[in-house]
Amino acid sequence: MMRRALMIVGAAAILVGCSSGPEPLPTDEPWDLVWFSDSGGIGVADLWAQRITEDVGVEVVVHDYAVGGLGAGQVLAWIDDTPTALPVLRQEIADAEIVVVYGNPGDASDTLDVGLCLDVSQYHHAAPTASTEADFAPYRQILDSIYQVVFDLREDKQTIVRATDMYAPTISAWREFGVDTECTAAWETWSDSIRQVADAWGVPTVSLYDAYNGADHTADPRQAGVIGPDGAHPNDAGRALIVETLAAAGYEPVDR
Repeated sequence: MMRRALMIVGAAAILVGCSSGPEPLPTDEPWDLVWFSDSGGIGVADLWAQRITEDVGVEVVVHDYAVGGLGAGQVLAWIDDTPTALPVLRQEIADAEIVVVYGNPGDASDTLDVGLCLDVSQYHHAAPTASTEADFAPYRQILDSIYQVVFDLREDKQTIVRATDMYAPTISAWREFGVDTECTAAWETWSDSIRQVADAWGVPTVSLYDAYNGADHTADPRQAGVIGPDGAHPNDAGRALIVETLAAAGYEPVDR
């Protein structure tokens, strides 16, 4: 399955290489990369920075905000112009050539059961509810606000902005406990919500869900050998796959 994912990544790279759009960013000075992720993306930013240097020939300075359980609401609280904001982070975004927008929906709404799909211990007690698009409306509003802040801070300067979704590591457990229909529906609606908001801002979505779980979202990444021994987080091969998927999206700035 990993070979198939890499083939998809390679095809995407060809398409990106043939596209036309904004002028590439200059490489005579280092690029700053601001990276948001929950625990699924811990350790990826530095690896991607190395890959960017190999691909583009520019030094990359990493500002890594990968935190376990990071929700979109927390990201907005960090970057919005409020008393809860982190002034250093706001300045880092203002200076960043690359910003990756991600935050899970865990702090967006009490009606979302995506977290339950990750907590396999709970399957014995309650099946997740199949979340609807309406359930994700508060999450989409938060993501929209994040992009507004990012582009306001960048003040129309050329910026490589990317959205990411998240892979589903627990498909085998979903099947074992008979909750794969509900959890797949929740995961797909989550991914669709990320893409919908990103599209509205002209931001490409880098789908880790597709890379890990295949275009039909039925592939088990544990069997593909990209999940570590804890059954949830990437191993070295998994982090390499994330880097390949990010690199396949290219380094074209957002055309705004």
